[in-house]
Amino acid sequence: MLPIDPSNEVAYSFVVFGASGRLALSRIFPALWQLYRDNRLPQATKIFTFCRTKLELKTFRIKCVPYMGLERDRDPILYNSFWSNVHCCDGQYDNPEHYANLTAAMVRQEKRHDMRFANRIFYLALPPVVFDQVTLNIARKCLSATGWNHVVLEKPFARNDITYKVYQTQLCQTFKESQIYMIDHYLSRQVIHNMFVLRFTNLIWADTWNNKHIAAIMISVKTELPVQARAEYFNQFGIIRDVMTNHMMQLVAMLAIEQPYSSNVEDMRDEKLKVLKQVLNVDMSDVLLGQYCNNGRESDPVKVGYTQHSYIPKDSLTPTFAMVVLHINSKRWRSVPFILRVGKALNETKTEVRVQYKSTDCNHSGSSSSIPNELVLRLSPREQLFMRMMQKRPGPHMCLRETELDLILRDRALPINYQALLLDIFAGNQMMFMRTDEQCEIWRIFSPVLAAIEYERTKPILYDFGSCGPMAAYEMAARHGFKFYQSDEWHASRGNPNADPTVSENSKKPAVNRGLLATPAWMNPVT
Repeated sequence: MLPIDPSNEVAYSFVVFGASGRLALSRIFPALWQLYRDNRLPQATKIFTFCRTKLELKTFRIKCVPYMGLERDRDPILYNSFWSNVHCCDGQYDNPEHYANLTAAMVRQEKRHDMRFANRIFYLALPPVVFDQVTLNIARKCLSATGWNHVVLEKPFARNDITYKVYQTQLCQTFKESQIYMIDHYLSRQVIHNMFVLRFTNLIWADTWNNKHIAAIMISVKTELPVQARAEYFNQFGIIRDVMTNHMMQLVAMLAIEQPYSSNVEDMRDEKLKVLKQVLNVDMSDVLLGQYCNNGRESDPVKVGYTQHSYIPKDSLTPTFAMVVLHINSKRWRSVPFILRVGKALNETKTEVRVQYKSTDCNHSGSSSSIPNELVLRLSPREQLFMRMMQKRPGPHMCLRETELDLILRDRALPINYQALLLDIFAGNQMMFMRTDEQCEIWRIFSPVLAAIEYERTKPILYDFGSCGPMAAYEMAARHGFKFYQSDEWHASRGNPNADPTVSENSKKPAVNRGLLATPAWMNPVT
């Protein structure tokens, strides 16, 4: 943090509700520390914790250490200085007097250097059960009268369209829309911003970003880890509510958005809302559910079936894998499926968007298959943006090979992801935050099918721990026009617990690669 400027008259208070929880430890405080270390936090920023557990600052800072990414040669002095700006408060979420004590603590710090203006941020890292109590007490006891007030909200944003109406009504009666920051971590990624610019400022993508050229779009969120943290929450909400109804739908909106009328924040959010309104309600025939099971090969006690975990009910039907196909009723996207795929305990950890173009008709003999181009936006494990293309393989023969055109710029001086979102909150920039009516449309899309799953107690398809997921998911994606190839991920039978174990891995794999498969006969490839 920059040293106090004698002419500065603005104080900032950043309050973390639920500071003893995992989110505060692993994300919020590391982001605040890194902004402080890099001199990016506004001057005169004080951080306050508020939770039911009585926190001792000495103990709390030690608990945060594993997540802070400390560097021994540069951080020790700054790290101590950072914690001198943190103040711990405790209280019950339903007790207004405890909020008054929090306000008194903020006022003491704000007046310490004779600040005339006080801006306050309230970050709610809390379970939904206490949401109403906290927002109401903040509005009554904690708001600043001499500056702005921002409230930051984390998922889950209710459970369905009915409960969200109550959530939205309470929130909007307490705060103005301009004060509400519904945070989505995926929208902070530079690769998403790069894609947005790439599409609207380059003719090659601006003219082909439509159903005439794009065959299908797949958004995948995969993790190798089983359900461990927040297991009770996950078992109650399931993977569709946990990931699809927030992160993945925001990616859909960003991919399908029309060019905003201007750079104004509300114009951007209006266009996202238009996309969500055009998404048709999900039909049960476009949904596939899976649940990981014991593959019989692991010695690690953690790598067992979902219902074999000690903290999960033995009869749980909660899906740990889901595929949903969305259809957008617009001139640009009609007939283009948006395939959402998410799963736990899979073969890899990866979050990416694959925009698969239609195949070219370059081989009139019909003896080989044209391989479609793909624009790939990879959000994790590291951010990438590249185009898969076909080129000639080096050598005398006219044979093709697949290459990747790298489209991302790397600038280490920029704050990354979560830190960037926090800076936007300080700056009052709501561009990459959801508006309450956006979430209303998302629940309109998903609530009917979620109700059907719960009412019918739909049984998920089993897939092996560490596999690529249910084979039926690949078949479903193929029926909607999405093509998989060996170089992307080999999937045949690996996710099917009923597959023949006598079939060897090598016998499952195709003998040709994408490049050879795409080489037309008239190019005379090597045989």
